[in-house]
This record gives sequence, C-alpha cells and structure tokens, in this order.
Amino acid sequence: MTLENALCAVVFCLASAVTAAHAQTVNVVVPGNTLGGFGNPACCSEPYVPALAVPGPGTITVAYLSGTVTDAGGIDTGPDGAVWNVTGNQFPLQEALGVAGGPIGNFDSLIGTFVAQSRVLAAGFSAVDGTKGTARVGILPTGLFFIGTGKTIPVNEAGTLFLGINDDNGESNGGAFTVSVTFVPSN
Repeated sequence: MTLENALCAVVFCLASAVTAAHAQTVNVVVPGNTLGGFGNPACCSEPYVPALAVPGPGTITVAYLSGTVTDAGGIDTGPDGAVWNVTGNQFPLQEALGVAGGPIGNFDSLIGTFVAQSRVLAAGFSAVDGTKGTARVGILPTGLFFIGTGKTIPVNEAGTLFLGINDDNGESNGGAFTVSVTFVPSN
C-alpha cells in the first residue's frame, strides 16, 4: 500500500467514525392510547410520544421491534393496523388528507410526524392536534404520515419525530408498540 492510499484509508476511517459518532439510536414505546387528540370526534387520548430530537439534516429510520395495540371488539393489531369501516368519524390519517368515513386499512397503526425545532420550542407547544384549541401551539394534522413496520424519513432541519396511533378514541385502547428510531446525519 502506498503512503497516499494509506492516508486516504485513514481519512475515510476518520470520516466514518465522525458520522457514526453523531448517529443516534433509541428504543421508544408508543402506548395504544397515544392519539394526540387527532381525529373527529377525538376522545380519551394522550399526547404524541417525542421519539427523537435531531439537529438535522439527515435521515430518521423507524423500525418496529415488538408489541400490539388492542381496541374494542377484540381488535389486536400490529403496527400496520387493521381494516376498519369508519362510519361518520375521521381518523388522524384521514384528517391529514381532509377526508372522513369509509373503509381504511390502517386502523390502530403506527403513525408519526416530524415537527421543526422552531415549533417545538415555541411557547405553549404541546404534542397534540394544533387545530382544535387544546394547545396554544400544537402539531398540524397535514404533517401526519403512516409508519407501520418501518419508514425512513429524510429531514432537512432540526426538529423532533413524534409517534402516535391512528385512532380517534383511545378509551378502550391497550397495549403498545416498541420501535427503534435511528438518526443518521447527512455527510
């Protein structure tokens, strides 16, 4: 190996070590009643779980590890959710799209949203639906997205990934999903 190749190898290893040193991984539990007040009508829910705050830019990867969410009528589902006929209500992912009712394929699924640091740090911020007057500053439904068993989310700025469940009534919900959340900064 030439001196030039050896130096290049050292520089590559150092660059890889710096990137790896800034990567973050955490395991997060998302209880079955973590609905953030989304959906219409919304009932009996807890705020979204702050999974990971990142300095941005980079990618966040969410991977399902274990658990199920239980609901009324004997529903016991994994993070991809279950098929459900919504009669008159609006579930969080439907609220994000501005639609309501009809069959959905992701009832009680794992969902999330990435909220910019400037919003998270705003006075009065709470990890709940910001359109219903329950928080001075909250999460906007248009930012919600499906995660299911896993998803990689590119982020362009500092902020926080919040996780929740796609349901409008957490009164009868139980169980939880455990996921791994990893942030890798852009090079």
